[in-house]
Amino acid sequence: MNAALPGSATRAQRAFAEPQAWRDLLSSDDAAAFSLAWLKLLAATIDQALHPMEPAVLGGFVAMRLGTVQRYTRTATIGDGEASLLLAKVAERCLQVRQPIGQTGGGEGVSSPAAGAEELPAQIAVPIMVGGEMEAVVALELRPLSPLELDRATRFAQWAAAWFTRIIAPRDAAAQRAQADLVVRALGLTSVKGSLASVGQALCTYLADHLDIVRVSLGAAEQAPQRVLATSRGGLATVRTDFMVALMAALDEAVSAGSAVCWPVPQDQVAAIGAHDRLCRLHDADWAVSIPITVERLTFVVCFEGKGPAPELVMIEAWRHLVGLLAPLLELRHAGERDLPTHAVALLRRNVRKWTIGGDRRRWMGLAAFAAVSLGLIFGRGEARMAGHATLEGALRRAIVAPFDGYIQEAAVRPGQRVQAGQTILRLDDRDLVLQQLDSRARIAEAQRQVSDAVGRRDMAQAAISLARRQQSEAELKLVQENLLRARVSAPFDALVISGDMTQQIGAPVRRGDVMYELSPLLRYRIAVEIEEGDFAEIVPGQTGSLVLSALPYETYPITVELVTPIASAKDGRTVFRVDAHLAPGSVEAGHEALRPGMQGVAKINVGERHYVWIWTRTMLSWARLKLWEWLP
Repeated sequence: MNAALPGSATRAQRAFAEPQAWRDLLSSDDAAAFSLAWLKLLAATIDQALHPMEPAVLGGFVAMRLGTVQRYTRTATIGDGEASLLLAKVAERCLQVRQPIGQTGGGEGVSSPAAGAEELPAQIAVPIMVGGEMEAVVALELRPLSPLELDRATRFAQWAAAWFTRIIAPRDAAAQRAQADLVVRALGLTSVKGSLASVGQALCTYLADHLDIVRVSLGAAEQAPQRVLATSRGGLATVRTDFMVALMAALDEAVSAGSAVCWPVPQDQVAAIGAHDRLCRLHDADWAVSIPITVERLTFVVCFEGKGPAPELVMIEAWRHLVGLLAPLLELRHAGERDLPTHAVALLRRNVRKWTIGGDRRRWMGLAAFAAVSLGLIFGRGEARMAGHATLEGALRRAIVAPFDGYIQEAAVRPGQRVQAGQTILRLDDRDLVLQQLDSRARIAEAQRQVSDAVGRRDMAQAAISLARRQQSEAELKLVQENLLRARVSAPFDALVISGDMTQQIGAPVRRGDVMYELSPLLRYRIAVEIEEGDFAEIVPGQTGSLVLSALPYETYPITVELVTPIASAKDGRTVFRVDAHLAPGSVEAGHEALRPGMQGVAKINVGERHYVWIWTRTMLSWARLKLWEWLP
């Protein structure tokens, strides 16, 4: 009975290995090295306490949970390297019942061994609990012991289990950091640009890749049936297949349950799981978990599908926490994508619910004020005005043209300058005209001499011919003298030069009729207003309005419509009609220094009293009426 069994270490060997084991136990961060050192020291302690002369521990192993799933891996072994079948069964039973297990003589319990079984080894298995979770199990095979000795060995293993907090606590901290990183990255994905569907697809794909599962799907709806917004890796959210039908049924099942629905069914779950069972069978998944979260009136459901062992309750609770953080942000994106009528209805419904459920006097006063404003808008009347882009023009524009073909000799004014009546503004080169004048006078003198000579010779025919030549030369001289007078171009009246810059064209040739300047007197102004085609029918001559110029935003000038031109023109992608108006008499003195032709601004023409609802909705109603006419058969 006291002989050493094959594969067992002697006490001398274990005592020699204790210093190195203590160093690994205190400093090693590796789970395998730590577990082996801990197991060696536990065996040495039990040896010293139970068998002073011979080792009591024949062999054993430590199995630790190295991941987030319920899967245990052997990290340390002592003895001959292979655990016996009885020891493995004891460890498996310990994992199931989560309590210490001991047996002697090949049977469970701590009772005295039967006759003939005193030579059979004993086995014990002790769970190692950290933070309420079973993180590891230690199984030891011992020499045949009494029940009291077996109980003492079990207590030694339980006391020594506290050392595992040194190696398991950092792992839990790393898991917590990984969980926090998952939450932060998932929340960051909800803030990227794009629609709710694209953000949902990116979020589902990230979760599926990070959690290393088959698929993550996102659904949302205010009421059943659920609408699938996105699935991981995309491509299925808009295709109605058998899988999509099963997925929507599973989402509706989770909404009906009001809590997380899992397949396979946990012990404490009472909700129906038919749709989840069918989803797993169709998609060849081993498990499925759907978590619903309701924000305002919108319910989001996230469905996780995977292969292998089903996730633990702790993992499902972490997923529930993550979905609870993501749901409000997704609801904000959903609210931002609603159209204006839907958003207005939702806002009105929310405010009415606040006012009518537990509301106080201020809420009722707000509701009454809202009703009063609404009635005022519907039945109240006000002055309607049609706005349009306006341009200030001179009532009279005079073009200064070249009187004859020639060259520019001098230019005295530029656009924007004011000129007085009779002021020289341009001079043409008259040297050719002076030469033509001298030539015409010489030909007149020659013709006069020929007339006198023909009369002296009594040649009346020649005298008539010479007289005609003299008259022709006199006419040419008169034309040249007129052109000499017109070579000096003067302003016909007090005016403003609005176009033409001849100062940059000195010496340039001009042809008769070329426009050199445009002048406009500062006595009267005309306003050209561009009215949209939808507002043109309301404009008639005689209506009044107001004008504000961009250069004079603090001055308002009254105007009166004098001409409506029913000819449409396209400008800047719009169809407009021209309406001519003039400044009201006495509103602007003649020659006002601030006003200039070409100034632009906004004119508003009064078209009479209308209901406020018509004033603010006429554009939208006209568009809707036109589109309805276009769409109806």
